[in-house]
Amino acid sequence: MRNVELQVMPTQRAAHSGLSGPMVLLETVERRQFVSIESQGIVNVRSRRDEVSEFWLQHGMLRSQALNAEESAPLIESLAGER
Repeated sequence: MRNVELQVMPTQRAAHSGLSGPMVLLETVERRQFVSIESQGIVNVRSRRDEVSEFWLQHGMLRSQALNAEESAPLIESLAGER
């Protein structure tokens, strides 16, 4: 799919921006941004610009720390072939 890009975080990276847990980033057609965070079954949705911007910055850090899509694809293919 043209609108999907996968990036793999190398396991040799002991510390990275995603260790604090999963997040879902959302942006509306009007460019409003939201973040949804789930912890121990509790979902928390934030919309305040100052709070949300921190998570978008964290997302940018994750993307820069992970393998890019071209590097990730062969890794995913090789791991899929091991099954």
